[in-house]
Amino acid sequence: MRTRTKIAIVGTGQVGTATAFELIITGLVDDLVLIDLNAQAAASQAMDLNQAASAQSFGTVVTSGDYTDCGDADIVVITASAKLAPGADRGSLLQSSSAIVDSIVPAVVEAGFHGIFVVITNPVDVITERVAKLSGFPRDRVIGTGTALDSLRVRLELARIFSVDEQSIQAYAMGEHGDTQMVPWSAVSFWGKPLDQAIADNPERASGVDPDTVLDEAKRSAFQIVKGKGTTSFGIAATTCSIIASIVRDEHSIIPVSVRLEGEYGHRDVCAGVPVILGVNGIQEVVNIHLSDAEKKAFDASLEHIRTMQEAMPPLPERG
Repeated sequence: MRTRTKIAIVGTGQVGTATAFELIITGLVDDLVLIDLNAQAAASQAMDLNQAASAQSFGTVVTSGDYTDCGDADIVVITASAKLAPGADRGSLLQSSSAIVDSIVPAVVEAGFHGIFVVITNPVDVITERVAKLSGFPRDRVIGTGTALDSLRVRLELARIFSVDEQSIQAYAMGEHGDTQMVPWSAVSFWGKPLDQAIADNPERASGVDPDTVLDEAKRSAFQIVKGKGTTSFGIAATTCSIIASIVRDEHSIIPVSVRLEGEYGHRDVCAGVPVILGVNGIQEVVNIHLSDAEKKAFDASLEHIRTMQEAMPPLPERG
C-alpha cells in the first residue's frame, strides 16, 4: 500500500507545468510524474521542477515518464490540448481534444490505473464525459475542472465592486465552462446576506451593479488573458490544485466541477459544472442549489449547448 501521494500530469505545456509547480509549492504531492509526447520537453521540465522542489521542505520528487507510470498513481491530471486561438470559443477544440484523450485514456487504464482522473482539457465538459466513457470509471472518479475557475472570476468581480475579500463571498458559476455558463444569483451571499439584500443595504457600494455585467466581465477576463499571453495557466493551475487538495486531504470542500449528472437538476448523461463535495474518493455528493424558474431556464439552456457539442463529437474508438 502506497504511503506517498503520486500524481501524474499528462501534458507539459503552460497549464501542465503551472499545475506541477503549484502542486510542488503547496506540498500536495510526494511523487510527481510528467508525461508528454515530447519526451525531451517532459524530461527538461521535470529536471527544472525537481530543482524547484528542492527549495521546498516537502521532499517532492519530480520525474518524467510514460503512461506505464500511471499504474500506481492516485490522480492523473489531463492537461494536454491544442492551443485556443484568440477570439475562438472552447468548442473549437472539440475534434483535436477528442483525438488527444482517445490516445491517452486507454493507455493510462491499460497501465492499471484505478485512481481519479482530473480533466482540464477543453471543452472540459464534453471531454470529461469522453474520459468517463473511455475509462469506464464511475462518475465519482472522473472530475472536470468545470466552472471552478469561472466561479472564482465571478467572486473576484463582486469583490472588486463591493471592496471585500473574495474569500468571504459565496457564488457559483454553473453549466458550461464557456459562454453559456450561468450564475444562480439567488444563491450568492456575503456579509451573511443574499446578494439582493447586500445591494439594498449598501447602495453606495453597489451602485450600478448588474448581474449580467458581472458575469460578462468574469467571462471576458479569460479571453483577455488568452489574447495577451496565448493561454490561461496560473488561474486554472491554482483551481485544479484546490480540487486535488480536497481529494488528497479529504477536505470535503464544496467546489463546482464538471460531473456527469444522474438525475440532478433534471438532467442525465451529460457533464456540467455544478457544486459537489470532494473527498478522498472523489465526488462524494452533488450539491443541489435551489434555482429560481429563470435560473433553471438558463441552466437548461447551457446544458442543451453542452449536449449539442456532445453530439458533434467523433465516435469513440473501438476497443482493441
